[in-house]
Amino acid sequence: MRSLRVFLLGALWATAGHAQGKWGMVDTNGTVRIAEKYDEIGVFQGDLAKALPLPEFLPGLAGAKIVKWLKTEGQEVKKDEPLAQVELKEPSLPVTAPVSGMLTKISIPVGGEVMPGSPLGIVRVLGKVDLFARKQFEVECPGYGPNSGAAKVIRWVKLEGDAVIKGEKIAEIRPMQAMAAVLSPGTGTLVAIEVAEGAEAVTGQSIARMGVGRVPVRTGRDWFYVDERGNRVMAGRFDMVGVMRGGMAPVRLGEKWGFVDAEGKLIGKAEYDEAREVRGGLAAVKKKDRWGFVAYQQGGLKNAIPARFLQARDFAEGLAAVEESEDAPLEEEAEEKWFGEEKAVARPVGPAAWVYVIPSGRLWIRDHFVEAGNFLEGRAVVRREETAVRVLIDSKGKVRSVGAYEGLVLLGERRVAWKRGGGWGMMDFMEKVMEISPGEEKQNELAAIGPFGNERAPAKDKTGRWGYLDPTGKWVIPAKFEQAGVFRNGLAPAREPGGRWGFLRPDGSWGIEPRYARVRGFSDGLAAVGEKGEVETGPEPETEGPWP
Repeated sequence: MRSLRVFLLGALWATAGHAQGKWGMVDTNGTVRIAEKYDEIGVFQGDLAKALPLPEFLPGLAGAKIVKWLKTEGQEVKKDEPLAQVELKEPSLPVTAPVSGMLTKISIPVGGEVMPGSPLGIVRVLGKVDLFARKQFEVECPGYGPNSGAAKVIRWVKLEGDAVIKGEKIAEIRPMQAMAAVLSPGTGTLVAIEVAEGAEAVTGQSIARMGVGRVPVRTGRDWFYVDERGNRVMAGRFDMVGVMRGGMAPVRLGEKWGFVDAEGKLIGKAEYDEAREVRGGLAAVKKKDRWGFVAYQQGGLKNAIPARFLQARDFAEGLAAVEESEDAPLEEEAEEKWFGEEKAVARPVGPAAWVYVIPSGRLWIRDHFVEAGNFLEGRAVVRREETAVRVLIDSKGKVRSVGAYEGLVLLGERRVAWKRGGGWGMMDFMEKVMEISPGEEKQNELAAIGPFGNERAPAKDKTGRWGYLDPTGKWVIPAKFEQAGVFRNGLAPAREPGGRWGFLRPDGSWGIEPRYARVRGFSDGLAAVGEKGEVETGPEPETEGPWP
């Protein structure tokens, strides 16, 4: 089991060699997106070319004409900022009955024009009503925007004398001219305009491409954020920063940690002793020697789970491993509120132990473990105090393995790395061992094995060379590399013996030729690289350790 660590910049390699060269970023084609000018660089989170579809502004909207683009290509935009002005094409709006009763009068026939708020007809309440109660209600033309113009009645669903139910559609109107604005889905860059001014688009069609994302960088002693083109996006300088996930990122100001939004604005106060990035919708924070969780909601920071645990892992698949403290509540006494304050009930407990909680803070798996890992594909690795054996459990805490393993590590693809004396092997969730082939490795003779990506797992054979296995245990990329990382975005970092770093495709060919002195794995289409200086080897990846 890997020990609990705080990875603020993701799975980073050793910092040795940073003074020898600067960091930049390339995309999956090897094109430089961020120039090599930073002393340190983190993990990019975002989308390099997110499609911006034409929204369905109104029910039944057929399409729209782009009247005017309010932003130009390459221009930085903020979330919900207007990007384009459009004229809606043949939208239809429902007209509903104001009350239940009978449609007694149609005032505007099909083809007639009417302004929003004007009467279209009359509905009369049937049956006995109070002497002073209203018996007739006007059917009003609905509005459809801040500057709604005239509309045309295109269809009456109900006719005079028909019974109607409150809220039921009784007619349809079509605005004579309806204007609307397309808003930016996030803060970033307008990368490309795909539908020109004066041209029409249908609902759901991509009309532009947005670059939305953030990456933490360091120059000298100052940390800050840049976008996917390397442009600085906030004025603030921080002593340390984390990855932007879930709309916010952890930052350190002096001795305290807090969170900033995508604009770099501090959310609340910097009041935590430690803080981690958002995982599973929540971020772990430490305050006064206790860990809890916070969440980003409606532009503010909410206490999701009060700080009452000795240690805490991140949420994964709706569960988080936490180490109980004496003030952790019993399951039946915890108030199950998503963002509510929970009542802490003091109770005597034994030695500190790991359990699992759900996002409300309620204890979910109450068995006590001395080690407890994150869930992946419905399984987690745990160990009880009375034994050195590690087992797999499911999300209800039921043990799902029977072998006596010294080591277990979840790899993805429903595969598990296992260790029992000797080296490492690979098996499935039913504990069927994968024979490593072709080659002389048998069962658990691998020196190390890493997580799957693109159905490829980096593995080191007993000669010390790295290659890649598929889920059946076959060497699909021969073990011939000095080092190798995990496949992400279809590429994996690898270093030739005595050579430089490049990026492999899943078929073993070079997607980006080896020309870098230092690299890190891809994230959301960008990878950190540096060409100058001596080749950085970094630490030798281990099965139970962090992976680049």
